[in-house]
Parts: sequence; structure tokens; C-alpha cells
Amino acid sequence: MNLSVSKPTNSKRKRPPSLWSNWQIASLLIAIAVSFLAQGFVSPIRTLYARDEGASGVAVGFMAAAFLFSGFVFLFPFGWLSDRVHRPNLIIAGLIGHSLITLGFMFTTSAEMFILLRFVEGITAAAVSSPARALLADLTPPGRNGEAFGLFSAVITFGMFAGPPIGTLLAEITGFQAVYLLSFIIFIPSILLVLFSYRGYRQRSTSELDTPVVSIPAEVTGTEKLLTFPIVIGCLVKGAIGLGPGVAIAIWSLFTADLGFSLTAIGWTYSVYSVPIILVAPWAGRFSDRVGRLLLMFSASILLSFVWVSYGIITSFLIIMVVGVLEGSIDAVARAANDGYLADHSPHHARGKAQGLYNAVQQFGTLAGSLIGGFLYENTARGMPFVIIGLLQFGLLTLAFLLYLLFRPNKKTGVVRSPTPAVGSVDTLEV
Repeated sequence: MNLSVSKPTNSKRKRPPSLWSNWQIASLLIAIAVSFLAQGFVSPIRTLYARDEGASGVAVGFMAAAFLFSGFVFLFPFGWLSDRVHRPNLIIAGLIGHSLITLGFMFTTSAEMFILLRFVEGITAAAVSSPARALLADLTPPGRNGEAFGLFSAVITFGMFAGPPIGTLLAEITGFQAVYLLSFIIFIPSILLVLFSYRGYRQRSTSELDTPVVSIPAEVTGTEKLLTFPIVIGCLVKGAIGLGPGVAIAIWSLFTADLGFSLTAIGWTYSVYSVPIILVAPWAGRFSDRVGRLLLMFSASILLSFVWVSYGIITSFLIIMVVGVLEGSIDAVARAANDGYLADHSPHHARGKAQGLYNAVQQFGTLAGSLIGGFLYENTARGMPFVIIGLLQFGLLTLAFLLYLLFRPNKKTGVVRSPTPAVGSVDTLEV
């Protein structure tokens, strides 16, 4: 079997200006980075705080499941809504709601309230995610989806890098509640930035947003339908790579604490994964814009499944830190290629709905990983959840790859193409 990806037709093309030079793109990315910084403060302490307040291991698992389930349910509706109302207004409302829910955790002591707040928190997160990604797709020039969504992954990960060490250090010095208060405060500049950057912003029509360099028939690109063959394949991959983070959300802090790691060390295990994503994701997105996405998407995703298996075997802090660097690097490539691939094939008239669907699929995978991981952690050996999730992810990715090989369009009738005519790349896998 020969896997090949076509090369750009014009390698000497002048490099386009940085996406950061577009003020509205830059302000959106900065606002998302700040909001995830606020979330990063509390992400490693949330389950530990709940357990200290008397929540059982089962209740802690339901906390993660409640957040992921509400996100799964509401991501698509908020994406649909963002195609019909002002996207920035939805983002602002979601950020305000998320900040208030974060503040509410300071006054919570019962397991039931922890679960309820996490459920509502998932709704507010969904109100930000789908509209923000659709807004980014609106603002991104043709042929640069990989770069744009690589940057989006990088700024999200920035919060995961910077937030946890600060949050865990503050928790050790002052206690858990002060961390939630700081998180609430950090949300405020994110809200203000979106509010002022998009004053007078007009959500343009499809005809204004999309000016293709080369006309490609809709039946070839699939850009006028929501469920096409490329989107089904891309969603299978997106759901598969969501499994591992689900396990991490549910049990990572408990797992590392039970290994004997301090709060500060636990915070650094979150950060070491994040640094390579920040560095690699924008590069990976640009690279996929040039050479095509399918090969990068499949190969990196499959490698990622073996990383999750390895977490179930190793117990050394130093080795976990090294594997975290590998995980972040591989994850950056997989997600940038996958996000760019799905954005390429999104319906132009329904970008919010499309992004809602993609993120709902990923959230479903994360929810499944969380539920499976929490159950296995209570009932099996300590590292078994990571081994089983890694193998399950590998199985789903193999299924997606086989489906692509079996049912991809015949070259005689039209190859599935990523609509990136500005750089002249075409995604193909030849057997």
C-alpha cells in the first residue's frame, strides 16, 4: 500500500501575512487564551477540592460527566444559533456565564451542587466554543484553515500551560477557594476584549465571506452539505482523539495524586503537555495547508493512542513529563490537521452548525472517555483506564482509515479534495 500526498504546485509562492495582523482574529485568539487561562487555574484542583469537601469517587466522576454531557447536548444548538444571531454576542454571554459559575464553586460544599454547577458550566462553555470557531472560520482567508485552527489550539493550550502551575501553587499557599476567585477575575479582560473588538462588527453573508480562487463543483467538495463522506471520516477521527482527554478530565489529578505527586508536581504534568502544542500547532496547521491533511491526521492520531497506553504503564514523574512532551507534540499535529480538514469541508452557509456538530462529536468522545475512565479507575488496576482507552482509540482510528480506503470516491468520478486552491494542495491516499 502506497500512501502519498500531493505536493503544492507552487512552492515559491510569497508567504501571506500573519493571521495575527488581522485585529479581529488576533483579539478573538487572545480572548480565548485568557478565558482558558482562567479555566487552567482550577482544572487540576477541581476534583481534589470536591473530594476534600466530601464528594465520593463516583460523584467526582459524575462531575466530569455532567460537564461533558451538557456540552455535548448544547454544542450543536449553539452552533446552529450562531448562524442566526450575532456570534460575538453569544461568545460574550458564554464567557460571563462561565465566570459566574466559576465563582459559584467557592460557596459549594455538597456533591449534588458540584455536579449541577459542572452541568451548567458545560452549557456556558458550549456557548463560547461553537460560535468562536465559526467566527474564526468566517475571518480566515481561503486556504489557511489549518493555520488558523492550529493557532486556535495553541491559544487554548496556553491556558493549560500557564494556569495549572499558578492554580496549584496558590492552592497550596492559600487554599482552594482563592483559586476560584482568581479565575473569576481573569475572565473579565476576556469578556471586555470581545465586547470592544467587535463593536459594529457585521456578520457577513456567505457570498461576501467566500470568494474562491478556483471554482470547484459542490458535488466534489461537499461544501453545501453537512454530512458528506469527508465530514463523516473527519468526525470519526475527532471523536476518537477526544477519548483520552476524557480520561484525563475524570481521573488525571486523582491518578497522579495517588502516585504520590505533590500539588505543584501535578500542575506541572498539565503544563508539560501544553508547551509543545503552543509551539507545534501553528506550524502543523501551516504544514497541513501546504501538503494536505489526511496522512497527517491519521498517522498522528494513531501514534497518540499508543501514548495513552504508555501512561497506564509508567509511574515515574520524570518519564511522565517526557511522555507529556511527546503527547503534546503529536496531539498538536493530529488536531490541527483534523480541524483544518473539517473546516475545509464545512458548508459555507452553516459554519456555526458545522462547528457545533464537530465539537459535539469530540465532546461525545470525551464524555465516553470520562465515564469509562472513572468506572475503570474505581474497579481495576490504577493504570488500566489509560491502556483500555488507548486501545479503543486505536480501534476507532483503524475503522475510520479502513472506511476511507473502502468508500472513498473513485478517481474517475472525482477525488475528495480539500478546498485549498490558494496553495494548490489535494488530499489523496493512493493504494
